[in-house]
Amino acid sequence: MSRKFWKRSAKKQVKVNYGRCFVVCFLVTLLIGGTLINVIQETKTNEESIIISFHSIEGKTNTDIVNEFLTGIHKEEYVENQSNGFLGSIFNSISKSGSFLFGILNVTNQFLFQDRIVSGFIIIIGIFIGVIYWIFISKLLEVGRCRFFLENRLYSKTRMNRVLLPFRVRKSTHISLVMLRKNIYQFFWFFTIIGGPIKIYAYRMVPYLLAENPNLTGKEAILLSRNMMHHHKWEAFLLDCSFLGYFILGMFTLNLFNLFYTNLYHHASYAEYYIYLRKIYGKDHKEILFDFYLDHNLEQLNNYPEEKYPLKQHKSRDLFQSLDYERRYTFSSYLFLFFCFGIIGWLWEVLLFLFSEGIFVNRGALYGPWLPIYGSGGVLILFLLQKIRKKPWLTFILIILICGIVEYGTAFYLETFKHLKWWDYTGYFMNLHGRICLEGLLFFGIGGLALIYFLAPLLDQFFKTWKLSYQKWICIVLLIFFLGDFFYSSKYPHTGENITKEINLNET
Repeated sequence: MSRKFWKRSAKKQVKVNYGRCFVVCFLVTLLIGGTLINVIQETKTNEESIIISFHSIEGKTNTDIVNEFLTGIHKEEYVENQSNGFLGSIFNSISKSGSFLFGILNVTNQFLFQDRIVSGFIIIIGIFIGVIYWIFISKLLEVGRCRFFLENRLYSKTRMNRVLLPFRVRKSTHISLVMLRKNIYQFFWFFTIIGGPIKIYAYRMVPYLLAENPNLTGKEAILLSRNMMHHHKWEAFLLDCSFLGYFILGMFTLNLFNLFYTNLYHHASYAEYYIYLRKIYGKDHKEILFDFYLDHNLEQLNNYPEEKYPLKQHKSRDLFQSLDYERRYTFSSYLFLFFCFGIIGWLWEVLLFLFSEGIFVNRGALYGPWLPIYGSGGVLILFLLQKIRKKPWLTFILIILICGIVEYGTAFYLETFKHLKWWDYTGYFMNLHGRICLEGLLFFGIGGLALIYFLAPLLDQFFKTWKLSYQKWICIVLLIFFLGDFFYSSKYPHTGENITKEINLNET
């Protein structure tokens, strides 16, 4: 076997089950703090002009973030950065820190707190939560992702909830501690300089071994991984190098190519590689590498036969069981989701302004706690893109197109007939008449993916647990309040300081 064989097999399996492979990688990457979009912003003022450049750089570690906190934030830079590109700063903080939670705390600290003592507490809280999350959540999700791709090799309709196998066999704490032991070993090996890179490959199979057999002790998993990778570390290094061109292409596409293809391809290739090594060493370790059905699909099944897995799996309603992104929504579901998205959008806008300006402002042209542009945009992408949900890359592009049309059209209408602006992207990179901009559209693209593959199915599942009579009356009550607000605001729109600014008719 060769790298070409593993990669060819991986490419085939990703293609067959691309939708689920993408959703698993997307959600795991989001939850463990990986980079989704690499938008790096540089803001400079020169005669009131702002230049924002987008380019890819190496991500900063949490230590770098801490050092930046300790050196403080100059007031001039604070005011300047909050005036334009706030969404970019959120992407940057999450990407640089390598942690979703730490990135959010970083943004909160920058825009809500400026005192160094407060920053110190934020750092301590962030480190504490980040470490706990890293040990007991992110490492389990990495093992779960390995499990998904191992099953996806032979089973063309592998379910996404296979990511949660560590939880379902009640071995989450044990697996977390084994992974922690592996990482501690790697950390200390880096003090030997040359030993660090070598041990990365020596321990590379630990998460795959745990994905097959969660009962393995730390000593067993590390020792077996070392034995499996003996004389194969250079081979694995070359396998990684063969993806270098893909990752470079990802850098020039703001990480989008990696998000939609390279990461899936890479994980699938390593699943193939693990099975290759397993065939070599499995003969002498049948009592440990006991999952016969990872390497044999004798009945040509579409899904892994869970009932034949050697360890007892506890059946429970888990997150991924609700994430049926191919579901069809009823009219009442669309109505409910319209209000959910509108309220979420309102909360988002209010919190952005609260963090940046330090004051509460009721955002939007309506008086109620909802922004119909978010609700209508969310419902539109759910309804119009239902037939192409299995193609996330095409879905992403069309989300940007639909959201761009909705946002530009709404801004045009408000500016033309109300002579007011509720938002203005003037000065942003690649903006069109200040009504839309590249940064905002990329954000809507990623947010739309999260909505289609995660948020909407989850909310709809929650909605379907209510009695039909409750569903009906909740929708009716919300609709009455919304329509009343809408018709009143059509004549007397919600305006004022920090909400709108007046424009001349010829500006539109």
